[in-house]
Amino acid sequence: MTTPPTTTGAPPLEPSCPRCHAEIGQAHHERCTVARCLATGLQRTGHDEACRCPNDTWAGLWPGAAECIEFGWLYGPGLPDLNRLMATATWDPVTHRWIHPDNHTTSTEGEA
Repeated sequence: MTTPPTTTGAPPLEPSCPRCHAEIGQAHHERCTVARCLATGLQRTGHDEACRCPNDTWAGLWPGAAECIEFGWLYGPGLPDLNRLMATATWDPVTHRWIHPDNHTTSTEGEA
């Protein structure tokens, strides 16, 4: 019997959003402060009301935490460096995720 691999630094998934209590895969409530604008990656509350971005859903981790874990940007186990993410990564509005600064292209660049 083998032991399944573990993801270093990954905190356990939270079954529901700590603010609006949306469950994994469910859309955040309209005024949830955790929800992100999928056009900009920034906090959805208070964003441009003309923005027609789709609703953000709860994924079990704080927004940006998965990318911090992927990039190795952690203060310690389970503590993503979200400040570094916001300061150095680029939001891709097509894939709805942060792109590492070493990956200079987004999914919209280079398309004809």
